[in-house]
Amino acid sequence: MEFIAFCVLSFLGVITLILESNSILKYIYIPFTFIFLIIVRLQAFYFNGFEIDILTYTTEMQSSLVLDSFYYIREFIFWFTIRLIYWITESPFFTFIILDFLWIILLIKSTKKIKSNNLGQGVIIVLMTSFPFLFGYENIYRQFIATIVLLYAYSCIKYNYFKSIVLFLISVFTHNLMMFVLPVFVIKKFYKFNIKDRSVISFLISISYVLFLPFFLNLKSFDTTQTDLSLLYLVLFLSLMIFFMFKFKQNILKLIENLPTLLPSCVIILGLSIIGHEMITERISMILIIFLLYDLYLYTSKITKNTTRLSLRLALFFLFTLPVFLFESSLKFLF
Repeated sequence: MEFIAFCVLSFLGVITLILESNSILKYIYIPFTFIFLIIVRLQAFYFNGFEIDILTYTTEMQSSLVLDSFYYIREFIFWFTIRLIYWITESPFFTFIILDFLWIILLIKSTKKIKSNNLGQGVIIVLMTSFPFLFGYENIYRQFIATIVLLYAYSCIKYNYFKSIVLFLISVFTHNLMMFVLPVFVIKKFYKFNIKDRSVISFLISISYVLFLPFFLNLKSFDTTQTDLSLLYLVLFLSLMIFFMFKFKQNILKLIENLPTLLPSCVIILGLSIIGHEMITERISMILIIFLLYDLYLYTSKITKNTTRLSLRLALFFLFTLPVFLFESSLKFLF
């Protein structure tokens, strides 16, 4: 049932992208997204789904509201929130339904500032069935929630800088791994620094993260997403960097302005791959891909030629959705 629902959601996404219909997005796609997530939770709690981490959170949410160890305190926003919602609902199922509702609202709000008459908010479609999202709402939920909060912070950084900073801190204390996205925020906007200075600062922060990673790993444990795709992620980011450097060869700063995620992501992922930390490379890549998809879709909204815009959007959709159907590690969540 969950697999069929995912296929329907994917089909609706393709139709909405092709027609560039805001009405389909608003009145059909988004409501069905809620239905799909209800099916996901029913599968997990009532039909013995594979979502092991989700079931682990079910045990944790039934603990005391008092966070009694550093493991919980360092990410207190998530642990306190999930326990509080459970304390109110006394139901793991409804706890996750409420959390799902909240992150979808945040995702919608993160697209509100995309000024476009050609389905600017369609980035929701590209993200929703992408494999980083699937692993997020099916498995690595705490990281996923933090990423959505961070994406919302990213979306409003140029319009409300203080709000963006507050949301950034909330995401970090939801999942500490969000600190690795700081270079992306810096290159997007950092007080009154110009784009050249921001690029340099972002590069230095990215290098620092790679150098100090061993210390960070001593403070935090990480679980894999079951399949090591770190090398594939590295190839993906470097390939996109080479392609867009060629496209913007006359003005590299234009590349940074249009795709601020790309440069710091390449530095971080390449650095982590060189020092041999495949596990954390995989987890950070899953986060950065979401921001890259956001930037790439935003870039397509600036393209005036319909066929080019549609081709790029469909390419993004299929490139990041098809792996769900090709890898056993993702398919097992849908059955």
